[in-house]
Amino acid sequence: MKTIGKGLALLMLGNATSALAADDPAFTLGEVLVMGSTETQQADTVSIDLDALRLHDRETVGAALNMAPGVSLSHIGARNEQMVYVRGFDLRQVPVFIDGIPVYVPYDGYVDLGRFNTFDLARIDVAKGFSSLMYGPNALGGAINLVSRRAAQGFSGDFGGGSSLDDDGSSSGSRSYGNLAYGTNAWYVQASASLLESDGFPLSDDLTPNAVEDGGLRDGSDARDQKFSLKFALTPNDSDEYALRYVRQDGEKGNPSYAGTVPGIRARYWDWPYWNKESLYFLSTTTLGMHTLKTRVYADTYGNGLYSWDDASHASMNRPYAFRSFYDDDTQGASLELASRFSDDNLLRTTLQWKQDTHREHDVGDPWQKYEDNTASIAVENTRRLRDDLTLVAGLGWNKREGKAAEDYNPATGITTEFQHASNDGLSAQAGLFWSASESTRVHASIARKNRFATVKDRYSYRMGTAIPNPGLKTEQALHYELGLSHDLGTHWQLTTAVFYSDIEDLIQSVTIAPTACTSSPCSQLQNVGEARSQGMEFGIEGSLEQLSLGANYTWLDRDNLSNPGVRLTDTPDHTAFAWSSWQFTPQFGLTLSAEGASSRINSTDGAQRSAGYATVNLKAVYAFASGLSVEAGIHNLADRNYQISEGFPEAGRSALVQFHYPFGR
Repeated sequence: MKTIGKGLALLMLGNATSALAADDPAFTLGEVLVMGSTETQQADTVSIDLDALRLHDRETVGAALNMAPGVSLSHIGARNEQMVYVRGFDLRQVPVFIDGIPVYVPYDGYVDLGRFNTFDLARIDVAKGFSSLMYGPNALGGAINLVSRRAAQGFSGDFGGGSSLDDDGSSSGSRSYGNLAYGTNAWYVQASASLLESDGFPLSDDLTPNAVEDGGLRDGSDARDQKFSLKFALTPNDSDEYALRYVRQDGEKGNPSYAGTVPGIRARYWDWPYWNKESLYFLSTTTLGMHTLKTRVYADTYGNGLYSWDDASHASMNRPYAFRSFYDDDTQGASLELASRFSDDNLLRTTLQWKQDTHREHDVGDPWQKYEDNTASIAVENTRRLRDDLTLVAGLGWNKREGKAAEDYNPATGITTEFQHASNDGLSAQAGLFWSASESTRVHASIARKNRFATVKDRYSYRMGTAIPNPGLKTEQALHYELGLSHDLGTHWQLTTAVFYSDIEDLIQSVTIAPTACTSSPCSQLQNVGEARSQGMEFGIEGSLEQLSLGANYTWLDRDNLSNPGVRLTDTPDHTAFAWSSWQFTPQFGLTLSAEGASSRINSTDGAQRSAGYATVNLKAVYAFASGLSVEAGIHNLADRNYQISEGFPEAGRSALVQFHYPFGR
């Protein structure tokens, strides 16, 4: 497993942040591992730890993931959403989990990573291709797991806050957060709360104003997100644990309008007056001789409101495209995982999973429509040590999805009918060899076949009159190959590299059909017509040298639509990179310089929308007092670079950040 932040922790072992990371460890019940913790390090997985999140001010999950090799940030500008691609696979194909529990939206399989902050996380795990079958269905290209913290003994925690400043020194946003925990040998309790507010981000002074965007704060980029969580756990002995966690997120956000130059793209005047999510889940692990039983039971609700206004004033809703739309979703699920260690050299894990997703939606004046899917999964995964330096991991899984409800409302007649219900299944299989060539060198080779079911939106959405539903969409399939190496360069340095290749079959693509089939043009339908290829290489190095720590990673990615080259695969650059350097001049004072960049990318399937490559530089200074309190100041986008990730949606220019952080306890 590659951990971003390892070199930083080695450099700053006496630092308060590292002390917090050590004494407030990851919630092990929330981990999903390919192999047991005593086995060879995981391949295809990168972790972003607490030190890295704090050092680089990655306050949202989307921003944090952009530091990882093989991952590229994608902003869905028309919805003001943070998304990522993992080796070319989007969030429908790389689902998001919190402590091993799926949290993606039932309707479209996505989740807005900008609504998930990192203040209460221990780390973020990104599994690619050869991801554990214990994650369950829909992990076509991997999985992202947000692992919460676990309380240490006694009182511990941290709190902090700060403000974002424009170039002229005026405040444009604030953040405040706190984590409090108390633990004993028999139980622990912890609570966290956070508030992240923004009036909007400042645009670069190099931006050319136009009729939609005149510069200054980006219109429609305001957001407010608050989060509260509470966890209580019993730990009757060293091996067993029973935990109950409650999480509530309340958000609201604006939506920047398209400010590009491509003809025919209409500006949208949208906002989300609420974006709320509530989760309750129980996790446990019980040791039964040579067996360990792990359970997860969860219930999740999600709701949002989307308003489409007449114009930028957001004062009226009279035009044909104006509406008020509401989602009301809920999910219930459970999983059982049995790990059986038949010998020191063999670990067998089996999982049974069940999940029910219900999506409800309506526009004001229309009745509610209901969609419901049931998904079940069974998988086995065996880890076998063939010899002291060689381990084989092999797994087999079967997933099934049944449509239970899908209502079709016709606004012209006022009649609601039922769509065709469809069932799909898919087989997943994988095998990997992990060789410790020496004490410092590890090599892995893997092959994995994964699948993903079409979402409710894929199958049933009319897309505002421009599409025909297709309830019979088949399951997408992908076959992954990977060869990788990890090598320790001395005591404090590590180099990692991997080459990968993926074949995707039954790719779901939008196909243009006769315009008379839809109420609006152009008209299209999602169909299983595609075959695609994704290939690339990742490289990373990280370590420390006396008062200096360094890290860098680079990814090359090539994606091709083999079935229809004229339909471009979008939103992924061929080249991405992230690098950082941190100097600890004295035990109290440190300075960090980081840079991230990407080459150009295509943003529309016809290639008309394209965003240019970019590179941004960030600078941060930290002063830590003996009490543990640290005060910090930084500049993001130091050169005030004017750039876009999605064409027509300019990103933030230069801004400053001043903040404090105070960890306490053990």
